[in-house]
Amino acid sequence: MANFLTAIILAAGEGTRMNSKFPKVLHFVAGEPMIDYALQNAEVLKPQKIYVVVGARSEEVIRHIGKRAVPVVQKERLGTGHAVQQVVPYLKNLKGDVVILYGDACLTRSQTVQALRQFHGVQDGEAALLSAEVENPFGYGRIVRAEGGTVEKIVEEKDASEDERAVHEVNAGLYIFKASLLVEALKKLKANNAKKEYYLTDTIHYIINKGGKVHALLVSDASEVLGVNDREQLAQAHRVLNLRRISEHQREGVTFLNPETVEIGAEVAIGQDTIVESNVHLLGETVIGESCRIESGSRLQSARLGKGVIIRSSRVSESQLGDDSDAGPNAHIRGGSVLDKKVHVGTNAELKNAHIATGSKVGHFSYVGDAQLGKDVNVGAGCVFANYDGKNKHQSTIGDKVFLGSNSTLVAPVIIGKGAVVGAGSVVTKNVAPGVTVIGVPAQVFRKKK
Repeated sequence: MANFLTAIILAAGEGTRMNSKFPKVLHFVAGEPMIDYALQNAEVLKPQKIYVVVGARSEEVIRHIGKRAVPVVQKERLGTGHAVQQVVPYLKNLKGDVVILYGDACLTRSQTVQALRQFHGVQDGEAALLSAEVENPFGYGRIVRAEGGTVEKIVEEKDASEDERAVHEVNAGLYIFKASLLVEALKKLKANNAKKEYYLTDTIHYIINKGGKVHALLVSDASEVLGVNDREQLAQAHRVLNLRRISEHQREGVTFLNPETVEIGAEVAIGQDTIVESNVHLLGETVIGESCRIESGSRLQSARLGKGVIIRSSRVSESQLGDDSDAGPNAHIRGGSVLDKKVHVGTNAELKNAHIATGSKVGHFSYVGDAQLGKDVNVGAGCVFANYDGKNKHQSTIGDKVFLGSNSTLVAPVIIGKGAVVGAGSVVTKNVAPGVTVIGVPAQVFRKKK
């Protein structure tokens, strides 16, 4: 049973300094609720069980975690040790290890959590914890090491001597214990402090006083130990996570001209040699191919771009653009639109639920909604697909090589055959046969004078 593992996430804090109606751990950081990062870090260890200790507005947190973990309610907030004590009934006769994480520790990497578990196994001590060297350790518990490098004690700021306050190695609040010893230590906790609370760090002191070995793994990136207690720290955590993601993409061959101004989601994938300019949002399940250019001010939400696509200060959501297509400036492509290869969408054009085949062009200030366009279609500037009759949406179908003159209006449902021409300013209310030219309001077949 040496590999048996249980995970506990402490998420009962009220987050008073957040000054919010929402539970602290449900606040979003870099696109995800804080607690999701803790859940991901627990899940990567593949524990047999994950318990989440909840408190303030627990119903919302319980609803969010769903079946990913077992909720345990801390009815009274009497400290971190008391929070873990609530899980003790579930730990009876438990063998193996218990890892304890904080629900707001969203900056700790999954690799670090895995490294701590491996470190604990190699050291074969009774417990292990994560520590970091920080420039300003004020407010953190200091790690005091014994001669052999093991942890001698953890000293809180208010209890530290002048020499101990000079220590820059701090407790990160991520622990792993031998389960039986943790349960024993939790039963011995006392609230001998000004706040009358039970502190989890006292379990470390109990183990050390019993002669047990506690080891500390010093993490190289101090940002991993930063918690989130107020809105300022929330923004700081967001920036750290966002820049980490950008760094990963940079290592994969993506250029960011001004990384500090780009927002990028955890599930975004970007191909090699793509260039991302300033003030760009890449969100959701967005996938960008190789050698694309995403110009300043663009926002992509669950968009899929092929190779060589150019997005000029535009919005693309839940839609696809094929290889060598381009859009904008200020285009809006949405509603499940699909553009095949080499499609051009002009300035201030909008597409909704449109399928546009290879080589077609949609001119500036046009609206194409609920439409199927063939190959090499030209949609002139200012064209409108009037797809809504006040009650229902209707479909338009445009054949290959159709030419729609500027400011023409197509009143759906309508079919325009291959090679047809619609004169500028016309209003099409009926189907148009292949190769025919129509003009006027309403549009009629154009016949040349003899």
